[in-house]
Amino acid sequence: MKRLRLLLIGLTALLLLLALAAVLPMRRVSGDEMAWSLRDGELVWIVPMRIRRGDVVLVQDPLDPERRVLRRAIGSPGQKIRVEEGSVRVNGKRIRQQDMGREGEFRILKEIIWSSPPARPNPHFILQLLRPVKWSLDGKVIVPEGHWYLLADDRHRAVDSRWWGPVPESEIVGVVRARWGEADEWRPAFQILLPEE
Repeated sequence: MKRLRLLLIGLTALLLLLALAAVLPMRRVSGDEMAWSLRDGELVWIVPMRIRRGDVVLVQDPLDPERRVLRRAIGSPGQKIRVEEGSVRVNGKRIRQQDMGREGEFRILKEIIWSSPPARPNPHFILQLLRPVKWSLDGKVIVPEGHWYLLADDRHRAVDSRWWGPVPESEIVGVVRARWGEADEWRPAFQILLPEE
């Protein structure tokens, strides 16, 4: 009975994966700029839909028009974003972080963007260097209308809105709504990524 149930779950996941691959654009993650949430080599499905805080989006790289990158939508139009010493504040509230352990020279943190019920929290994992980073740009930004403030999950090795500034929504290609990759202690092999609110 248990084997039959596992077989049915596996078959359902495979059929869902095939349906997603047939209907939605699929992309292979390149690099570790979104680690631990998304890792190099994993498959993600991009959906052209409304962006919500906490979503991972595919965006035209403002520094290289030939390149598209994945980044997390942290701040929506009208919000005040402040990045300082490894923490991010949205409208004065610090994004909640929980220490999940260490991986080499990094701490893995579970981050949850503040939300009010009935909103569903959308936890994601970021990497933070154990030693302080001197070159990271801190500062306060008010996100203009029609723009989003985007951050990489590995904030010490990636370029994002701290350097680009807020990104026009017209440069955002779509939202990641599913991923397929290696399972670990925090993530299943297949995951539907739902919006935070």
